Amino acid sequence: MNSYIVIALSALFVALAVASPIELNEEQKALAKQHGEQCAAELNLTEEEKAKVKAKDFKNPTENIKCFANCFFEKVGTLKDGELQEAVVLEKLGAFIGEEKTKAALEKCRSIKGENKCETAVKLHECFETFKPAPEVKA
Repeated sequence: MNSYIVIALSALFVALAVASPIELNEEQKALAKQHGEQCAAELNLTEEEKAKVKAKDFKNPTENIKCFANCFFEKVGTLKDGELQEAVVLEKLGAFIGEEKTKAALEKCRSIKGENKCETAVKLHECFETFKPAPEVKA
């Protein structure tokens, strides 16, 4: 029985490793949406700010958008009181871009700090975005 479980788990890990690197499953999408809606409500984002967040437009962010990033990352667990939670980042981001690329991202981004935790969140987001895989070009 134990060897059957090991084989089944091995097959699962191989399947996960081969899966598209940045695809969220339905449960992850629902949780991300829930966190986003909670943070938008907590911060009273304007419709314009909500539209910018939805479009992933973090250029020239308002203070509310910066704090939205902090709120979201705190709910996900990657930030706590403005401090990067490296083990959580390694676990969550590593599942998408791989452990080595995540370690390289942490090496580059871990020392980034803003004037406050909201600004730190946006700066960290910008840094980690540079490690995202390029979108596939479809012929």
